[in-house]
Amino acid sequence: MSDSEKSHAIKSKSISLKEAAELLHKCPDEKKRARIALMRETAQDIVRLLTELEAELPKA
Repeated sequence: MSDSEKSHAIKSKSISLKEAAELLHKCPDEKKRARIALMRETAQDIVRLLTELEAELPKA
């Protein structure tokens, strides 16, 4: 995946995470655990992509 694709994926996942967080309080209690699990997975994907981008930077 190119840097541009990673950046786009980070942006897209960040927007999705923000929207999920905004709607979490409207989610029925019985569905909150599943919603939170998806949010956690999305956040982990963002961290993974950021780590990959950082690893590709030249050493200072």
